Amino acid sequence: MISSIVQLTKTWRGRFILAIVASQLAIPLHYYVRHRDPHDERFAWRMFSPMRMSKCQATWQRDDQPLNLGGEFHEAWLELVERGRFTVIEAMGAELCKRYPGARIRVSLDCTYLDAPAEHYGGYDLCQVPEL
Repeated sequence: MISSIVQLTKTWRGRFILAIVASQLAIPLHYYVRHRDPHDERFAWRMFSPMRMSKCQATWQRDDQPLNLGGEFHEAWLELVERGRFTVIEAMGAELCKRYPGARIRVSLDCTYLDAPAEHYGGYDLCQVPEL
């Protein structure tokens, strides 16, 4: 097998194929090495992890009053919030800050997990703080 790989590296096509295969292995590792959102699992080989089964409940407020997002955003976005996707929550917060200039938009997130204790990510002012 090693001799086959050595033969493959002797041609430009072989080096190109090896580069493509190596990139397909390296790109998903980005989520293990450098990620800030533990709920973000977009690669198929991670779909079976317990994190995929996490459930989160977001509480949104505008100027300390409850905010119902049912009519504000598409259902797909709301489902991603239920999975706890921080980047989606930040994008929704940025959009709400544009829609309601000068308002104080806050979100709290309570998540339950299959293999870990529940977590509370709380009280982020999305118009002031760019990251969760």
